[in-house]
Amino acid sequence: MKKVFILLFTIFNILIVSAQTTSTVFFDSNKSDLKPTSIKMLDSLVSFLKDKNNYKIDIHAYCDNTGTTTSNQILSDQRAQSIFDYFKIKNLNGTTTFKGHSDTNPIADNSTESGKSKNRRAEIIVRVTEPPPVVVKKIIEPEPPIIVPTTQTETPTLLDDVSKAEDLEIGKILVLKNLNFVGGTSTLLKESEPSLKLLLKLLKENPTIEIEIEGHVCCANDMALSVDRALTVMEYLVTNGIKEKRLKYAGHSWNNPVASDATEEGRKQNRRVEIMILKK
Repeated sequence: MKKVFILLFTIFNILIVSAQTTSTVFFDSNKSDLKPTSIKMLDSLVSFLKDKNNYKIDIHAYCDNTGTTTSNQILSDQRAQSIFDYFKIKNLNGTTTFKGHSDTNPIADNSTESGKSKNRRAEIIVRVTEPPPVVVKKIIEPEPPIIVPTTQTETPTLLDDVSKAEDLEIGKILVLKNLNFVGGTSTLLKESEPSLKLLLKLLKENPTIEIEIEGHVCCANDMALSVDRALTVMEYLVTNGIKEKRLKYAGHSWNNPVASDATEEGRKQNRRVEIMILKK
């Protein structure tokens, strides 16, 4: 009988594995209170971190340019503090820092209300550091094949092809063309705006439609980030007048890719949000 030798490599004291995600919450003008959609996103982040032992949270809050530099500094400090206090209530045991940055570092044009709403934000950077798992390597016996998530096979409908509720079916998945995110974050790429406006138009013209917003990620199992991406789209819709009771959200981590992660274009396609029709 052949003998199988197993080598165990434990490198806890030599190497650590670190992952980083960035989440964003938005605030009403001149307010530091957390909105319901923001609380949902923070709760998903708390759920993700509850079984982690070693992580660091950095909170950076900003304002639009409406007030003075001094008043904006105070307001941005209050926004950062409100998130810090929420995490404290939830008994997160990681190291948390927070800082307000007044109206510096805008990500959109402050000359429009739409731009101002994007600049009234807080960015939450989470760095999780964990020891790598024990690597088990078998000699002589071949290693088992690597199992990767299967690529979605059903052809979904492009939102561009939908003009009215009659075109939709309950349970149907709609793809928002070019709705993509910066890798590792819930920050939308600029090319996403036309699809967001198209979705907003569909919901406003068909007030009985209810949807589920489904977030996806590439490359790694990150449920919190996939939920955060869905909430980013939900925040946009609510901010622009869609009632929250018409919207649900879900995260699918990396379990439903539509392309291969072997290329940047494929990874970009997998960093996405899709829409499921719940009610017409």
